[in-house]
Amino acid sequence: MTIEAQKLELINKIALLQDTLLLARVKQILDKAEMRTSSPKPRQAGWGKGIFSNVADDFDATPEGFEDYMPQK
Repeated sequence: MTIEAQKLELINKIALLQDTLLLARVKQILDKAEMRTSSPKPRQAGWGKGIFSNVADDFDATPEGFEDYMPQK
């Protein structure tokens, strides 16, 4: 059964429900699912500042053995 067919089957079953408590529970489940699929919060610049507190002095230096791969200055 395709996902589209599954969705239609669920829609039909929900449309036939008469129990208000069961309808409220279905709504709760759908609301939770909607929260999980909502778009993520936008990134905030600078959130990682201070995470890397100990960076080696030669961080930008060419590692030993990789000299041949570096462009000539």
